[in-house]
Amino acid sequence: MVSALPGRATVRIPRSKECAGCHGCSMMDPDQGMLAEVEDSLGASPGDTVRIRSFGVEGQVKSALLLFGFPLSMMLAGAIGSQPLFRRLGLAGLTELFSVLTGLALLAGAFGLVYAVRRARGKLTVRSRIVEILERSQVGQLS
Repeated sequence: MVSALPGRATVRIPRSKECAGCHGCSMMDPDQGMLAEVEDSLGASPGDTVRIRSFGVEGQVKSALLLFGFPLSMMLAGAIGSQPLFRRLGLAGLTELFSVLTGLALLAGAFGLVYAVRRARGKLTVRSRIVEILERSQVGQLS
């Protein structure tokens, strides 16, 4: 643990073999690892070795599908599904153009809907919490 505030702490997470393709902490010194802010209800002190657990990760795949899959499917539905409509309206020469514009309009509408739902629900984030103090540091015991 690097620093502590009431109820919050900053911890250094060392890079492991699972981090190989992530590059999440590439802006920092790779040997030092990544800094993360976590909830601290156990009263850990700077220098302590702690175990953290992350909550809210379970919905990341579902969120990614919603964020990218829904707008993409709306774009494809608009682009492909509107062609017969424009042909029936007698716009045979401009069918492709109007289909692409319809697909883009539905894409924008889907992103707008996802944005509105996200704002209405509030910010959903991954939270981390200290769940165990593995080793107390000498510095933490003196203060």
